Amino acid sequence: NLVGPIFGTPRMGQSYHVQDCAYAVIKNDNGEAAVARTPKGIVLLGGGVEAGESEQDALHREAYEESGYQIRILSRLGFATQYLNNTVKGRYRLKRGTFFECELTKRLGPPLEHDHELIWLPYDEALETLIRPFHRWALELAR
Repeated sequence: NLVGPIFGTPRMGQSYHVQDCAYAVIKNDNGEAAVARTPKGIVLLGGGVEAGESEQDALHREAYEESGYQIRILSRLGFATQYLNNTVKGRYRLKRGTFFECELTKRLGPPLEHDHELIWLPYDEALETLIRPFHRWALELAR
């Protein structure tokens, strides 16, 4: 089912690089959400699906790369699309995101992406600080 909400505004006449992505919504019993602190801001764990990968495979790989943790996928939450317009760099991307409710299982080591740090934020703070509207939508969906 690839029909979900669309966030961001496409530029008229602009061609977009389409990227399929998978993201993890991770909550704990204290009303907190696990997010990654990056140089760009706060994001959900996850990222692009590479050729030959399933969304689930991509999410396991990305979560490990960004947090150092193994995850367990509990359920599929939904699908949403985000237009990203970087006029400065001339990069126009359409991210098609599938969101999964997950839990962290065990720490395998430090994150491979050194500019990503796993942090727990109170739910409302995570909702306010996530930089991507389609990430905020997914977190709200899992409330």
